[in-house]
Amino acid sequence: MSQAQESPFKSFIIALWPDYDRQGVLVILTGEIENDKLPLRIKTLIPASADIVLGSGQEGGTSELLPLNETRDEKGRFVDEVFVKSQFQIEFYYNPFQFQDKRESNYTFKLNQLLKNYHVAIQIPLGSENFIFSESDIDSVKDDHGLKYIRKRFNYLPENSSQTFSFSYIKKDERLTVDILQEMLDLMPPKDLDVNENVLSVERYKLPSHEPYLILIFVTVAISIVLFLSEKDFVKEPEKNENNYCSKCGEKIEYNNNFCSNCGKQLI
Repeated sequence: MSQAQESPFKSFIIALWPDYDRQGVLVILTGEIENDKLPLRIKTLIPASADIVLGSGQEGGTSELLPLNETRDEKGRFVDEVFVKSQFQIEFYYNPFQFQDKRESNYTFKLNQLLKNYHVAIQIPLGSENFIFSESDIDSVKDDHGLKYIRKRFNYLPENSSQTFSFSYIKKDERLTVDILQEMLDLMPPKDLDVNENVLSVERYKLPSHEPYLILIFVTVAISIVLFLSEKDFVKEPEKNENNYCSKCGEKIEYNNNFCSNCGKQLI
């Protein structure tokens, strides 16, 4: 396949959030599709153990994150969906971690479309040590609260080709990034929690479980702007919608519910 062939995407980001708001890894695939390539079928590999996959921008969807179509065959488990809006998002959780200090994972990415000039980004968990990423020549940024992101840009990935990203780190307790960050923010003087309304006007998704931590949104917005908006790319935060879905059975859940009414799963 010639690299002269055009990609249907203006931008594409693979974002990994280990131990963010629940144990495991949150994967967010997001970007922008060229208008003249719409509608676009996206078929991407997901881990066999992944929870229900949610997305936005798909055919028949709304602005909310809704369950996406899946297929399975001898090659694995796939999201297989037609997207009709230029801005799209696919997200899911998987948990490769055992109850031990050393956390490690391999995430294999595979897509049915050609990619050019795409990024992979990882938010390094707060409270972790000795974080190791399989890629070299990476960019990184860190804010005053200790949130650190690393990113690497790739030039080309042929359609239906696999790319595996590996990472590992040491984490000696079960606290999540949002828990540690909230503890840190609780110790800050009130004046330091002032949120610039102009910054918050940037359209972002809300945090999935610990709403309404507006300052958390501000921090992540600021980091994302530094990392991605300079190249007109961005990572959206995971969302907690008023009409979300249980990650175990897919049942629609109401905003304030702590348990799924269908299967009884506790909602973090």
